[in-house]
Amino acid sequence: MRNDPWTPDALLDHLQKAVYLELWTIPLYLTAAYSLQVPGTDAQHPPTLTPVRSRDNPNRSREQLAFNNIYSIVVQEMLHLELAANLYNALFAARGHAPSFTGAWAPRYDGFPPWIGSTLPVQLGAADATQMKLLAAVETPEPAADPPPDGPQAVYDSIGQFYKAIEQGLDALWDTLYDPAAEHRQKSEFADPGYPDDDYTGFSAVIAGDSATARRQADQIVGAIVGQGEGSRGPFIDADLRPEDLDDLEDRVSHFARFRMVQAMLKFEGPLRTYPTTGSSGLAAAQQQLDLGFSRLLAALEKGFAGADPLDLGAMWALPGQIVAVWAAGGVPTFR
Repeated sequence: MRNDPWTPDALLDHLQKAVYLELWTIPLYLTAAYSLQVPGTDAQHPPTLTPVRSRDNPNRSREQLAFNNIYSIVVQEMLHLELAANLYNALFAARGHAPSFTGAWAPRYDGFPPWIGSTLPVQLGAADATQMKLLAAVETPEPAADPPPDGPQAVYDSIGQFYKAIEQGLDALWDTLYDPAAEHRQKSEFADPGYPDDDYTGFSAVIAGDSATARRQADQIVGAIVGQGEGSRGPFIDADLRPEDLDDLEDRVSHFARFRMVQAMLKFEGPLRTYPTTGSSGLAAAQQQLDLGFSRLLAALEKGFAGADPLDLGAMWALPGQIVAVWAAGGVPTFR
């Protein structure tokens, strides 16, 4: 590996790539989740996260169980997107930068992000064996044999190794870049210890305070992103990174383990019921509405993290109906 020194430009680039990476997972996972024909749902009434632990629960179905596992990961990826954008702003907002979500930084699905060295084909698709293999690969724990990066690299062996590089960049440049008096333009929609009923109270989404305090928060943010996903080697997430709610079973298990659960359902119990891709006269209109909705979301994210206004997630919560509408019209949703 190259051993180039960390510079502010290199760390800025890596944090922008982290924002992209977390955003990139969301449509990929949503497309699979909403391909599932959960009983009692349709385009007007998309599936929702419905606890069905008991076998006597009338809402229990294989499709609902699979949806719960996939969609619960999406919610944590939304948290990770917020955390990555806040980490970016904590160091670079005062220098006139803000994370980009549009243009060249809008997510693409023709392959893994080019700084992650995976050649596995990438496509948007239904929750079948092929697609679940891809989703599990995204969240596969970093191989133990991966060497630690030595300075910023053009390509990393794994997502876990990429985040290790970011930690090294923080070590090298934190004291130079962090300004406790600056306006950091951070958001806290998903994790705030100040709210005891919040899903995640073991860490803060916001980085603030004196340099030492803020650095601890930054370390917790990187730990949460990695520890819930590709850095969690055991099936269970560490206690500090799990929800307070003891009934929130899915979010206590790593992303990789949740995807493996769906893979096991497919392997031992057969295919899940998903929408057929036969096409219909309404497909073009449904896809157009999804295109508009996704564009609104990207614009809202870019505006939100560039300014002091609250983060407008209305376009995010509108995506489920738009995605299901494309599936119901016989097409595979695209995001462009």
